Amino acid sequence: MNLRTCAASAAIALACLASAVAAKPTLAPSVSTPEAADKMIVIKPNTRAVNVFENDTVLFKVGDKQFAIKFDGNSVYYDLSTLAPPGVLTHKVKVHVAPNPKAHEQGIP
Repeated sequence: MNLRTCAASAAIALACLASAVAAKPTLAPSVSTPEAADKMIVIKPNTRAVNVFENDTVLFKVGDKQFAIKFDGNSVYYDLSTLAPPGVLTHKVKVHVAPNPKAHEQGIP
């Protein structure tokens, strides 16, 4: 392999790597609109934890306030107070995010 071919191969490999890194989606939860919600969870003063699936958009209701979060990836858990608008939650609530079974279905032969 000559130097020119080697340089071209390296440039192609770097371009592929750069596009793969750029295409990687963020897995962090993000703020969404209430209209986009797939489900609603009511947070009460005694609520300590809730369960959601990855790719769920959840409308959380806390008293007369509400906010929506889209969970793009899975994690062990998130502290909902770090995702909620300031002052909405008065206590800690864990959000457990599990892999979405619909997205990970295995075909049965």
